[in-house]
Amino acid sequence: MIRIKKVVPAFLALFFFPLLTNTVYSQSSLNCQLCHSAQKNSWMTARHANTQKDVAGELSTNWAGQTPDSVISGSQAEDCVGCHAPTAVAVNGGRTETQVMSTFFTTVSGKYTAATDTVHSAQWPSVSCTTCHNVPSDHPTTMPTQMIFNSQTAKYDSVQNVSALCGNCHGNLHFADTDHQLYNAWSYSKHGRGGQADVAGELSTNDVGATPADVTADEDCIGCHAPTSVQLNGGISEAQALGTFFSTDGNGKFSASTAPVDTMQWTNVACNTCHDPHNPDTLSYFNSATKSYHVMSSSDELCGQCHGNLRFSGTDHLSYNIGQGTGGVNVPDQVTMPGAKCIDCHMFKNDVDGSNAKNYAGHSWQVFVEESDGTRLASCTNCHTAMTADSACSVIASWQAGFAELDSTAEALYSIVDTVLADSNVTHRDSVNAAEALANMTYAESDESGGFHNYKYSVALLTDAIAKARTIVTGVQAPAKPVPVQFALMQNYPNPFNPTTHFQFSIAKSGFVSLKVYDILGREIATLVNEQKSPGTYEITFDASRLTSGIYFYQLSSSGFVAVKKLMLLK
Repeated sequence: MIRIKKVVPAFLALFFFPLLTNTVYSQSSLNCQLCHSAQKNSWMTARHANTQKDVAGELSTNWAGQTPDSVISGSQAEDCVGCHAPTAVAVNGGRTETQVMSTFFTTVSGKYTAATDTVHSAQWPSVSCTTCHNVPSDHPTTMPTQMIFNSQTAKYDSVQNVSALCGNCHGNLHFADTDHQLYNAWSYSKHGRGGQADVAGELSTNDVGATPADVTADEDCIGCHAPTSVQLNGGISEAQALGTFFSTDGNGKFSASTAPVDTMQWTNVACNTCHDPHNPDTLSYFNSATKSYHVMSSSDELCGQCHGNLRFSGTDHLSYNIGQGTGGVNVPDQVTMPGAKCIDCHMFKNDVDGSNAKNYAGHSWQVFVEESDGTRLASCTNCHTAMTADSACSVIASWQAGFAELDSTAEALYSIVDTVLADSNVTHRDSVNAAEALANMTYAESDESGGFHNYKYSVALLTDAIAKARTIVTGVQAPAKPVPVQFALMQNYPNPFNPTTHFQFSIAKSGFVSLKVYDILGREIATLVNEQKSPGTYEITFDASRLTSGIYFYQLSSSGFVAVKKLMLLK
């Protein structure tokens, strides 16, 4: 249930667009199923149609010995009616929320007990059609309006959009003190903000001179950045949506000055992009081309519609595909984290009451969740229980650093390949290797996570691209790596590790270099480098097969420079 404060602070009201106007409750008496049977049947199978048992379970567990009025108006009030069955206050001519709680749940001497259960279930409306649809009494002459029924006032409150509608109960738009904050997390995520500016930037840079129809035929921005925008104004096409939300010149074409338009109606990746409102528990994707929901077989398939090529085969956003570990040219399939799903890392949540990791229910899509006390939690620890958020961050950083180094080498080599291929004496084998090198390099880069989503596979793709590029540029001077301008000791990768890991360091000037490993008591465990070295970047592999699990340290010393970092061995 929902712990509430009865009054929403003014600053929250202004920020989250909650209550704009009130409309008196006046509903049609028609049976929705007569014309909307598909939606009604879908609703009947979902959580919104079965809320009474949930409330009874909460009352019998946490409210034994308390009165219905305590639940609604007490110092620790949790307004069950407000979200679990708001239209129950309109049953049998109208009643208060307290009366609803007395009517639909059993009490003894006016108090709930451990045996409290449901009663009069046939009249309990759950989250009914008229919770979210204000259906006028003269319907179908006048069409319904999307609004939220407020059980405290027995009136309808206007909402800005579908996401704000959901945010009344799945966020703090109605109850400021609720611990259900999916909407709030979404509001601050990439799905909930910034998408329109991103698209405008793309249009004004890469699509100058193109019409909205040209763009949707080639690279359908609407399909992933705001698919439900095609539902506006009774239904519009993807091209019309693009033309509605982004400025064009006098000829209906995008220009260098194209900018966002009508931002208040821009839907972003709204709640109803991934949740069919009539059956939100079933994984579904709203397809802006068909204007219908497509049921997904898994959460990965849902993510892969836009973060992979499941919807648009020609997209260069291929995180889903890289995660699957397939698609490289003559590179064996490989998965770094077998069994891990997109949501395991990007929809992290725990069971700690009051924590952001629980309240957000994963809808920030962040691997790291910041708590109100400044601490940081990481989804990695769900599986890697010996890790901390800091060590998880180190692992990700080291993977990204390793990927960036390989990618830089591949890019530099391929720039020489372009020159070599201009020679008329290029062999067929060179052409094949060049094509495969480019394909694997660009595929690795299309992941957009810096190698994190499938590190081993990403490294294999780049390593293959580098090897094939080198076969072409044999005899051609390889690109020289820049001399480091300062000393540096990078975090080892992987970390935690078992049993081998890699150390990378940069030397800015010639001198004696020492790289040693110590245990937690400061005892020297291994000497990996102990010699004169010239300026450059080096990588050393450390094999800890003979060591036990635990925390260790490694130290680099050279020309007055000293740096120490921590590593963790997990066996």
